[in-house]
Amino acid sequence: MQFLQDLLDDKEPSNRWQDYGTFCDNIKNIDIDLYVKALPELLKNLKSNYPVRNLQIAITREAKEDASFGKEIYLKTLETNNPDSYFTLMDILSGLYHSDQKFAIDEIKRLIEDDNLSLKEIGIKSIVKIDLIAKTTPKTFVSWIEKQFNSIINNETLEELWPSVFFTIRNKRNELKNADRIIDKLSSIKTIEIQLELIYFLDYNIDLENEIHLLKKYLPLLLHINLEHAGAYSQLAYRLENVAKTNLSLVVGFITDWVDMSPENARKIKYFSHLLNTLCDDFYSEFQKLYTNWLNKDNPNFHIAIFEMNSTRYMRGLSGLTVSEVLIKDFSDYDIEYITYKILAYVYDKDTSLSLVYSILEQKVDNKEVVVFLADLFINHLIFNYYSTIEFLNLKKRTANNKLKKILKDIIDEGENKYKAYSDLKNLKEFAPSEQRLIYYNKIQGKKFSKSFKENEIKNPSFFNTLPTINYRAGKSIFTKYRGEYTEKMTPALISHSGEMPRGEFIDPIGQAQERLYWQNFKRRG
Repeated sequence: MQFLQDLLDDKEPSNRWQDYGTFCDNIKNIDIDLYVKALPELLKNLKSNYPVRNLQIAITREAKEDASFGKEIYLKTLETNNPDSYFTLMDILSGLYHSDQKFAIDEIKRLIEDDNLSLKEIGIKSIVKIDLIAKTTPKTFVSWIEKQFNSIINNETLEELWPSVFFTIRNKRNELKNADRIIDKLSSIKTIEIQLELIYFLDYNIDLENEIHLLKKYLPLLLHINLEHAGAYSQLAYRLENVAKTNLSLVVGFITDWVDMSPENARKIKYFSHLLNTLCDDFYSEFQKLYTNWLNKDNPNFHIAIFEMNSTRYMRGLSGLTVSEVLIKDFSDYDIEYITYKILAYVYDKDTSLSLVYSILEQKVDNKEVVVFLADLFINHLIFNYYSTIEFLNLKKRTANNKLKKILKDIIDEGENKYKAYSDLKNLKEFAPSEQRLIYYNKIQGKKFSKSFKENEIKNPSFFNTLPTINYRAGKSIFTKYRGEYTEKMTPALISHSGEMPRGEFIDPIGQAQERLYWQNFKRRG
């Protein structure tokens, strides 16, 4: 067929997917020699595209209807001795199992017993596509499979085949007597291939409603996935989102244990960002508990995770987040002191830290010692750095009870006075660096930014690189030449963003850094 010949000649067909669809629909009429020759190139083209399934279905269908076709295409594919072509062998054997069962069984046995590991793997995985509990399936064949799998998992020289056995056994769990025992044995092996199979097993092959005990048993084994395997974490996080709907405590416990293990894990909390966003959206009170508990942990890993959660672009905005009312009511004064310092040390976003600290004040309004402690932080840190804190407190004062309203008024008044005292100083040279130092600092920062931008452009090309370059201007409007024609004139819009910078970073950066360092290393008293 011309489609296959074009692949071999490296020609780009004008209607690639239409030609491919026609090829699959008429696969019984193909030149098998040409097909086998073009197969590696065909699979290469389909590797990252879903339509590869169309080829699998077509080959299975035709081998099922025509045993001679199936045998010929199977044997000729095998004769290539090219592992890149072996991908389709499982589908051919699946079809042949219906049209010539004896041939298919004999070939599966021969593949599994072959010395070539690639062929062994194909033989093992082929079993997934066969109904082992059908009345027509010989029981002796099923017993043979069980015996072979036992032999393979107990032979360390065949360790490369263990993931294939896991893949087959989890999909045939209800058809092979020794399936659960094999899963139990293989699941503790800490290779990424086995860990991925374990994730897939928990995702696709267990009934959560009736087999939650299996999730509880095997989930802790996934705490040790190497951080370099971001894809595995993505699959795991996706599964945990589904689990959270019915077993939230299990999910929260897993993430907590994972962060507890190492600071490296904590710095990669973005792996679970979508899951944490889901918890924040759908289980807000439980997310509050998680956040509050992590703030109150003595292990600094949790504070690192809090910092990353508030700074990563993958996480939902947490500007209105408050501490858990359920937990905070049982915290001692020393606990309150501890988590407040950790908020100020690790939550750099002004709106989030302000909301968290205020929620503590709101819950502890009857505790004089805590009120005095928090009022001091509001005045000497939050208002000192961000004048908008006063606006925030004035808004809160409108709905506060009388007691809290009086406390807020005192904080606002004192904060206003201190803020004004700093603002009214005629000379702030004692705080300000020299002009020469600022120029030097600006040059260093400029070089860093330029280098970072260039490196980022190389790794992650900008979206704008895909757009045509605009070469022409006409006053306030712009236009360009595209495909030989001038475009319509456009007026660029102004894009701007504003934010409040912490004042202390300008007038006393060293003092601010010392303060954060103190809070970061603060140990719980009492």
